[in-house]
Amino acid sequence: MAKAKILKIPARGDWEFVEVETDADGNLTLETMQSIVGGDIERWCLSGNGLDGLDLFLDEEGKLKERSYNPKATILAEILFHNDVIVGDTFVCADDGECNSVGLSEAQELALRRRLNDLGI
Repeated sequence: MAKAKILKIPARGDWEFVEVETDADGNLTLETMQSIVGGDIERWCLSGNGLDGLDLFLDEEGKLKERSYNPKATILAEILFHNDVIVGDTFVCADDGECNSVGLSEAQELALRRRLNDLGI
């Protein structure tokens, strides 16, 4: 299996870029995405502020499961006009334009690093 780079933003601890396994076409699998967030996935598009083409994934039922507040993901989402509180572990990956979740390019990783540093998270 191939690998793809994503940005993992845990509810507790520091964010980090990690490599995860993909299918033969380079797409993240549903099983991989669910294992990262700890449940069914929900996708939030991160457009604007240099983050076009990126998606943030979270546990769809994180609030019902009383997951821990995720301040870093909440700040990132709020700056991009999502007015909600995020709980649980999250991750950011790219969208290939055909609704497939794929790894981050070097340029996307750099844009995310800049945005997170600018936000102080």
